[in-house]
Amino acid sequence: MKIMVTEEYYLNLKKKMAKRSVESLVAEFNKQVGSRAWTSLRGLHDSVLIDTLIEKGVDVSAVYDGVEISFKCKIALDKDKKQIILLDKKKHI
Repeated sequence: MKIMVTEEYYLNLKKKMAKRSVESLVAEFNKQVGSRAWTSLRGLHDSVLIDTLIEKGVDVSAVYDGVEISFKCKIALDKDKKQIILLDKKKHI
């Protein structure tokens, strides 16, 4: 079965993620760590996930440089819940 990514699908995904807490978005990110599977839907999901964190005021620069998203290691929030921190920096290098 082939699934076409439509604007409606994209908007629904953005709406769903916007309703989620920052903590649940971080948990969602951590589920993707280490996965090498790739589809256009995963790419869209990951982009919306990062965009949603940014829209919620979270600094994602530890895993996103504006072009690429790194899923090399798990993340957490800093104590103010405003910045992503890497849980295992050795794996990220």
